Amino acid sequence: MNFNNTSFPHPILSVYNDDIKSKVALNPVPAITASIDAYSVIVNCEHDNADLSALVNSGQAEYFCEATCSNTLYREIVTGNSSEIKLEIPKKKVKGKVSFTCALVAKSPITNYQNSKSHSDYNGYNFDIETGDVLAFFGEFTFNADINYEKLKAVSSFMEVVKNEDLKFTNVDLNKPKIQVQLPKEDYELYANDSISKEHKFAPIFHSSIVLNALLIALYNYETHKGKTIWANAIEYRLNEKEFESISIKDKENIPEIAQRLLGNPFHRLISELQVIVESPNHNEED
Repeated sequence: MNFNNTSFPHPILSVYNDDIKSKVALNPVPAITASIDAYSVIVNCEHDNADLSALVNSGQAEYFCEATCSNTLYREIVTGNSSEIKLEIPKKKVKGKVSFTCALVAKSPITNYQNSKSHSDYNGYNFDIETGDVLAFFGEFTFNADINYEKLKAVSSFMEVVKNEDLKFTNVDLNKPKIQVQLPKEDYELYANDSISKEHKFAPIFHSSIVLNALLIALYNYETHKGKTIWANAIEYRLNEKEFESISIKDKENIPEIAQRLLGNPFHRLISELQVIVESPNHNEED
């Protein structure tokens, strides 16, 4: 389904129009978690329209969520009288983009329908609603089944460090599935040493230097790669989280702050780690 730019013969509560003046949203942002075999999706259809709530309570309307995946032809519809809708989607049934449409639909015919919050254009009109007709539209959202949602906050979900023997200087390649930080042979062999790459206390140093610089390059080129690479899809999902509601990547001035938020404030973590080192009992001891 696609409700954008769609006209209905009766007023509907929608994120796309002002037919009915009431709150309407998917709030909070849909939650997606993954187990070994399935994705669990929780959707909350928020509104404050008393007339629609009365229709749900009387059994004449129900909440509706449709999940589809065009790559696998998967389709599932979940309905119920609760504004919170839960879906379990087997991983083997979806690949790539999975789309969701959320609405309130008539469960049975409704005669002489009116809504007290309808726009004045509908004054004096009644409508006969048929089973399945849309009464409210809460919005659409997607997720990408190729993304590892369990590890989405980890840098490794969108970036990797590799060796490139042809380089003399470090290069950042954005055309690979993940942001690829390519190190010259000697640098990579030093980095790959377990005493460096797997040392937890060095993470803030890498995040505030190599990782942050590569991420900044990626974010300034994000729109070009959006929807085309795993790293851009992972970042798109992160940018839809509540933490980023007040800051838009479309404003280039915001990109340095967005990068730091994505990495969990790397400069603060670096300074804090340096303070720990300075205060260490062994820091000032002579050999």
